[in-house]
Amino acid sequence: MNVTASAEGSLFELVCRGNKDTFFFKDSNESKCIFDNSYVPQGQTTSEIRRVPPRSTVDFGRTIEFDIDRVGDLLRDPAILIHLPTWLPPTIAQLAHKSVITDTSGVSYGYTNGIAYFLFESIQLFQETILLQEFSGDSLWAMSQIEGTYANKFIVSSLTGQHDGSPLSIARNAAPPVLRLDLPLIGCQQGDAGFPMRSLESHTYRLRCKLRRLEDIIEASDGRYKPSPWNRSDFQGITAKGAAPTLFTTLERPAPLQVFFETRQVYITRDAQTTMKQTPIQVPFKRIYENKFTQNQLDYAGVSSGGISYITRRLDACHPSGRMLWFFRSIADINANQLWKVTNSASASVAAAAAAAAATATAKSYYNTLTFLIAGKTREDPRDSVVWRDIVNFAKEDIDSATQINTMNWSLGCIAPKRFPIALNSPTGTVNFSTADRPTLYIQLAAAPIDPLTGAPNTELRVFVESWGVYQTDGKGRGEMMSAN
Repeated sequence: MNVTASAEGSLFELVCRGNKDTFFFKDSNESKCIFDNSYVPQGQTTSEIRRVPPRSTVDFGRTIEFDIDRVGDLLRDPAILIHLPTWLPPTIAQLAHKSVITDTSGVSYGYTNGIAYFLFESIQLFQETILLQEFSGDSLWAMSQIEGTYANKFIVSSLTGQHDGSPLSIARNAAPPVLRLDLPLIGCQQGDAGFPMRSLESHTYRLRCKLRRLEDIIEASDGRYKPSPWNRSDFQGITAKGAAPTLFTTLERPAPLQVFFETRQVYITRDAQTTMKQTPIQVPFKRIYENKFTQNQLDYAGVSSGGISYITRRLDACHPSGRMLWFFRSIADINANQLWKVTNSASASVAAAAAAAAATATAKSYYNTLTFLIAGKTREDPRDSVVWRDIVNFAKEDIDSATQINTMNWSLGCIAPKRFPIALNSPTGTVNFSTADRPTLYIQLAAAPIDPLTGAPNTELRVFVESWGVYQTDGKGRGEMMSAN
């Protein structure tokens, strides 16, 4: 039978060939309509934004704590708001984002790229004296490079003080706006409904943050060792095109910064409150285990002499893990406070001269091949950085920020929900590190840059095992971690 496309209702007629009454006219719960716009009743909610100041004075290099308010029923969108001080005079600071500011030798100074992340050495969530979660700003930065969307990446970069790394951007990061660091706390990760405060009336919660020293988070455009731009009279600023530079003196060491803990407190109906209090709830969440290793001159002895260098690194982690992230940094870059720099700056000629077996090494990666072993047996075959950085990230992660963040992912990946109806707040594939016997990385090193202070290659390796934990309430106002050991 032919259907005239121009006739009124012909599109509906064409789509619903067959038992049309099932779609349009049948009055039952089985009725379906692909154009249905009916609404399902929802419980009423309201919310408010609350900002909590720290319990003690805030300063660089100190540990601060926040008490988590118990005013709402659900806690969502936890974040830390950061007001960074500047060493620029007030009149210069107001024009910082429209000016070119350097010293008289042309070197720019500013807070390190991604300062909202690297300001924090560690962030911990406590239930009374029990540690529930712990992660560093470095791990949050690494995960942010492969999560989210490209559109959202620009917003996150702006809110966290990330930029393109140019001397102009470094200078303008000397007076950043108010920064915001979102925290993946329990119940507040992707796809979660929130942390059930109403179910946990017997406990108090607090957030503890260890801040880096000011001397460790200022970078210069020439990569110098521990730059200090304050209390100097050799600074100049160009505020208009074609104008002559204006000399000025920077301020003394910047005043203490201001930091606030922000949450969105959600209020639900009285019936929903009662149900939440009396019903046991289990909240799966991602739990980060961080490993930090250093490689010195002895580790690089083979590759420095034209041979091959291998190292083994034993991992410390627990619980089922969906993926593992890692990156290298040179000690020289760390001393220059360029904590964002995870690309190998050793020249291609040095890498090629290391050994014939290392001919595949590039000037971007710190290693040639990496193998994952469990109980002395190969769990993941030796693969070069092209696989762990490019292919795995392309196949299983949201975005590619072009940084040397390497990933070993055993789940279906972040893009699985786009293909299948899979929730992101539960694992889709793991390796159980609780029962893994001696999980070890076996790495063939590539040539690394020389540390000017020691005259030898020195690097740092950070490995983040993203495991899954479960926090549960008992329906009586108490909560605990399952398998917390």
